[in-house]
Amino acid sequence: MKRVLICLTFFCFFTAAGWGSNSTLPDGTEFPMWEKPLHFSKTYYVDCNAKNADDNGPGTQDHPFKTINHAAQVLQPGERVVIAEGVYREFIQPARGGTGPDAMISYEAAPGAKVVVKGSRVVTDWKPSEGWNFGFDPATHQPVKAWELKLDPSWFPTGYNPFEVDNVLGNKTWLRYAQDNMSTYFRRRGLVFVDGHPLEPVETPQELAGPSPRSMNYFTEVHWTPLFKEFQPEAGKVWIEMNGMTLHIRLANDDDPSKHTIEITTEEQVYSPAERYQSYIRVKGIAFEHAGNGFPVPQRGMVSVNRGNHFIFEDDTFDWANSVGLDVGNEDWGASRPPQPVGFDIVRGNTFRYCGIEGLGGTGGPQNMLVEKNLFEWVGWQSAAMMSESGGTKMHTAHNLLFRNNVVRHIRHANGIWLDIGNANDRLTGNVFADIPGDVNPHAIHIEGSEVPNEIDNNIFSDLTGGILIRDTNNVIIAYNLFLNCHEVCVDTVSGINGPRPVGGHTNDVHNLQVHENVFFGIGRSAIEFNNGKNDADGNIYPSPAGFGGMRGFGQPILRVKFPEPPEWDDLQSWREQRGWDMNGTMAQIAASLDPDTLQLTFTVKGDVKPLPQFKGIDSDFFGKPVSGDRVAGPFADMMTLTGPLHVDPR
Repeated sequence: MKRVLICLTFFCFFTAAGWGSNSTLPDGTEFPMWEKPLHFSKTYYVDCNAKNADDNGPGTQDHPFKTINHAAQVLQPGERVVIAEGVYREFIQPARGGTGPDAMISYEAAPGAKVVVKGSRVVTDWKPSEGWNFGFDPATHQPVKAWELKLDPSWFPTGYNPFEVDNVLGNKTWLRYAQDNMSTYFRRRGLVFVDGHPLEPVETPQELAGPSPRSMNYFTEVHWTPLFKEFQPEAGKVWIEMNGMTLHIRLANDDDPSKHTIEITTEEQVYSPAERYQSYIRVKGIAFEHAGNGFPVPQRGMVSVNRGNHFIFEDDTFDWANSVGLDVGNEDWGASRPPQPVGFDIVRGNTFRYCGIEGLGGTGGPQNMLVEKNLFEWVGWQSAAMMSESGGTKMHTAHNLLFRNNVVRHIRHANGIWLDIGNANDRLTGNVFADIPGDVNPHAIHIEGSEVPNEIDNNIFSDLTGGILIRDTNNVIIAYNLFLNCHEVCVDTVSGINGPRPVGGHTNDVHNLQVHENVFFGIGRSAIEFNNGKNDADGNIYPSPAGFGGMRGFGQPILRVKFPEPPEWDDLQSWREQRGWDMNGTMAQIAASLDPDTLQLTFTVKGDVKPLPQFKGIDSDFFGKPVSGDRVAGPFADMMTLTGPLHVDPR
């Protein structure tokens, strides 16, 4: 990975008086905040490790409840539960929500406590497998030594056994698109973990002996870097009998399972309100792990709002969901209209990691969502990108979404964020997107089928197959971004398959895109590809011969208009002459690289770069620094004077 120098201490640029100018939505209005300081009339306590813990007790600090779910049945609006350190293997189903921002119900970890809620159980009753021919190990030529476990129905208290159910059930729409890795869609939803590492599922008993020819190989795939230590090919494999009630495993070095801690998923979800449409619930500081949920749609996350609204998820962790980590919105396109609009949720300071399909998912028109200061990484390992639901974040018909100051990195078989159909007045600002390779849907940002203006500004993009994809979407502002090493196209556009695509009564042929005052460095095929001439570009900075980034030779065209055919390829000069675009654009000597793990950026620009009038009222930069008057291109207001390494973690 290339390294980026930039070492500045990131400071909190929000004040008690307001959220700052990076909270303005594309229509010029401020994002509508509803949060208020929280006060609670009563506090309950849960401690699974306390000797006197009892769900029949008072739930006081001296005599706590034993389970979080019991507290979830007791809590009333304006009350909270404080949870002591421990591993809680339970499905939490809140009986009710709060009544307003000043009467919320809160589930929160005790200060400094590591609270883990798992949808799995430890299993120990493994016996040598019998009745199956597993074959011989290709390396040692010795018979495979496998171990079996018969599942007890009592382990699945909700009646849902994820080892009985395929990832996709009876959805012909999805299977029509599922051409990338068919076996993934028919695998069972149950996961097995050995000392915290997942076993690779295989489809036949013989595949326990050696490599699976149809395996998705998310443990050994070449795209995974050595930093991804959780995926270890030596952990082992699991084969599930057809009825889903017996597991057979083979561990590394043919180890005895008794030498290891083995967990199996027993729940579809670990947190979801018992009844739909609850509101005003906060969940803070909790690590959620291990869910055997299915592929969307419906989007049923390991953690779910269950079609509710006004939730706050803060400082939580969502690890090892088979499919979706957290779902917000209305769950399914076929769901009826909820009694209250969905959305108004705050997702802040969380970590989404090792989710098979989506980290954060929202179907059914979530409104006024604030998603800020989160980390999304290693999402998409199920290798199901052709199903078109994979992403660090995947939203449908999101309105007034403010997606800011997030880090989205190491995403596989998925987009960084995908806004799909009917998105309106959404702003993506101040984020870092890094290390998102792939062949199917491998873009940092993908906006599809939308007409009402949306905005992408002040972001950093690095080491990507594709930067931004605008598909069947009109009226998008793309401004003040930095693109480093896009191996295909930095800003790409696509319209339909057999012609322009009508969406919501509009012909969405990808027009009125405004690509202004961005910095491009390390260009693969091209910097910008417009679908047609009904768009605009100006004030952008492109790499000069001395600072081209090594991805395209000097003198080759880097700009393109696709239609009418034949495609028109341009360099900056012909781009101006043919279209009148980038009359205020320029070329400069650029040196830049970003380390996606340390988030250290090296970035210098030398050349005749002139400040231009502020574009579309974007009056703050990547760090939230106010900008008045003219400003230079790119996400840093002081770009021309930057020296040394920059720390660009926006959280």
